Amino acid sequence: MGTIQRWIWKRNGYLSGRPEVLWKELIGRYAAGKTFVDVGCMWKVHGDYAFHAVASGAVAVTGIDQMDATPEFAARNAEHGGSVRFLKGDLNDPAIDTWAGRHDVVFCSGVLYHVPNPVYSILQMRRLCTETLILTSASTMDGPVPNAMVFLPGLRAEERAALTFQTPRGGSKIGLDRTIDANLGYAPWYWLPTPSAIRCMVEAAGFDVKEIDKHRRVTTVVASKVREPILPPL
Repeated sequence: MGTIQRWIWKRNGYLSGRPEVLWKELIGRYAAGKTFVDVGCMWKVHGDYAFHAVASGAVAVTGIDQMDATPEFAARNAEHGGSVRFLKGDLNDPAIDTWAGRHDVVFCSGVLYHVPNPVYSILQMRRLCTETLILTSASTMDGPVPNAMVFLPGLRAEERAALTFQTPRGGSKIGLDRTIDANLGYAPWYWLPTPSAIRCMVEAAGFDVKEIDKHRRVTTVVASKVREPILPPL
């Protein structure tokens, strides 16, 4: 990466460094003394952010994922005396608040770009949230027209190649590195939203954005639940 390109990103408000460091700082800032839920807590992280909330002083911590708890999570949770309650379930279940409850802080990382209807999924997070949402998502950089999103299904190979990149954990990004398999549920990448699109979806769902942190390929939003959504029921 060239020095000029780094300067352009910083000039436009894009951060350098690992976004995971920022996420843990935000959890430490908002979780202390609060109830906390991590939506999408398992894939390749084994509940790490939920355990960080415990260490940060959260009074009750829940992890939700559609996949089973991993052996790594189970072992760590046993070492911590079962400090994280794990629930297997779907964020997009219309009855999610009946089995997952409500929580002061909702943390969701690595989910938004995997769901076919991101607006609905943010509204589902709102149903779980009483105070603060910390939402992170893969993203692409803003262009001259704000609030844009790239819908990945149907892209030609050369178009996907222009968008794809290597992640720190490696692995194939279905939908971005290769075409989408409709049988894989939430596994594919369906979207690459811009930071402005993420901000506006969160605001439309009834939150006020307090902070937005932009990395080149990841956007993090901190928002307060303050009002009713401006959207009709979906």
